[in-house]
Amino acid sequence: MVQELHMENPICLIDNRPDGTLVVEEKAMQILLGIRQPVVVVAIVGLYRTGKSYLMNRLAGKRKGFPLGATVQAQTKGIWMWCFPHPSRPDHTLVLLDTEGLGDVQKGNTQNDSWIFALAILLSSTLVYNSIGIIDQVAMENLQYPFGTSESGHGL
Repeated sequence: MVQELHMENPICLIDNRPDGTLVVEEKAMQILLGIRQPVVVVAIVGLYRTGKSYLMNRLAGKRKGFPLGATVQAQTKGIWMWCFPHPSRPDHTLVLLDTEGLGDVQKGNTQNDSWIFALAILLSSTLVYNSIGIIDQVAMENLQYPFGTSESGHGL
C-alpha cells in the first residue's frame, strides 16, 4: 500500500514575485515528487475577489486553509496547492490548486494573468472557472483572453 500524503495547510507552489516572474517553490516541488500514486488535480481560475479560495476550502472539506480576505485586497498570489487523499478514489491523491485572481488592476501587468491562467490549465486535470452570476458573453471573452493575439496586447 502506498503511503498517503496529507498536508495540514496549503503551501505556495508557484510564487509570483514582485518583478512579475513566476518561480516554482522547492518545498512544493519536493512534495509533488514524493507522491507515488495517481493524482487528480483540480485548479480554479477567475477574477480576483470572487470566492475562489472559499470554494477550494469547501472542496477540501475545510472551513480554513486557503487564505480568505475580508477586504477588497486580493489574498492569493501565484498558485497555491493543497494535497490530501482523494475522498472517493482510494489510492489517489487530490491536489487542489488555488490561483491568483485575474484582472486585478493593482498588479499592473496583464501578461502575468495569462501565465497564471495557462499554468492552471496545463497543471490541472479539472479546471474550474469561477464567475459571479451567469456565464455570459463577457465571461466567454474572458476565458479566451489569455490566449488572445499579440495584436491585442494580451495573450501568451
